[in-house]
Amino acid sequence: MPAKRAKHLIGLRVIAVFWVVIGGVMGVGSLVMLVPAVRAAHGEGRSGTFTLVEPMSCDRWEPPRQRCGWFGDFTSDDGKDVRTDMELAGGLPDGAKAGDVITARDTGSATEIYQLTDDSTWKQTAGFAALGLGACLIGLLVLQPWSWLRRWQGRE
Repeated sequence: MPAKRAKHLIGLRVIAVFWVVIGGVMGVGSLVMLVPAVRAAHGEGRSGTFTLVEPMSCDRWEPPRQRCGWFGDFTSDDGKDVRTDMELAGGLPDGAKAGDVITARDTGSATEIYQLTDDSTWKQTAGFAALGLGACLIGLLVLQPWSWLRRWQGRE
């Protein structure tokens, strides 16, 4: 095998490993986040209020389409469940300010609280899961680890 082709194959394998690792982490992480998002879309979890504490970032759109992320504190309706430093999924329109209180839902996510009316955040999360797992699959198809197993078994 010529040296140029060997270098090309090594580079291709390095890129494929990168796709497998990054895609796998992104896909599995998104799947973990998908469960609470779907629960929120189905109205499951504890209802309560979310107090806006600190803005996180805003998307590229201009108001009124612009959405800004927020960190804040969730308190359940019965006051027994208090979660601080949580992220509000879906964001709020421009003009929201620290101290505003909105109705929200806690579905057990490690990082996010959902607006009470949120029925679509799961779609974006599912898209990230599909993208990540697709990248992982493409990397695996390039690497073809099943062929390594056949070669390894044939040498013993």
